[in-house]
Amino acid sequence: MQKNMDMMKSFGVLFGLLHDVDFECYPEEHCKKAQELLKEIDASEELIHAVCSHGYGICSDVEPKHEMEKILFATDELTGLIWAAAKMRPSKSTKDMELSSLKKKFKDKKFAAGCSRDIIKKGAELLGWELDKLLEETLEAMKNVENSVEKEMIK
Repeated sequence: MQKNMDMMKSFGVLFGLLHDVDFECYPEEHCKKAQELLKEIDASEELIHAVCSHGYGICSDVEPKHEMEKILFATDELTGLIWAAAKMRPSKSTKDMELSSLKKKFKDKKFAAGCSRDIIKKGAELLGWELDKLLEETLEAMKNVENSVEKEMIK
């Protein structure tokens, strides 16, 4: 059981790292070119599906099926919105951000306009979560990893 959990955690990390594998070089073919690139390195069909599913309805017709895929679909846009909101704060951090502040930014369609609120809402729906739960869980996760991300950025 522990071996299976460790394998899923490793898969999740790999999936998280590779989900935008094609975006920088092929932004117009995002989630389409990824299939080709991942096949070139003999990636598993499961990994290819996971990577391509995060763009469901935007740039991909690959639907997220597993919880991990649904979470990335739901949080990909949301983390951008949260980070933009953090950068506007005096602290430039998520650590002192309250859910109420995030909800205000979410409602302001002009703020971080490139972050689709519809996709975020659809992600919550796919997970079977209330929007507030998705916002809160994602904000807390970002708070919990901010220090380690900052350390990695300094290296």
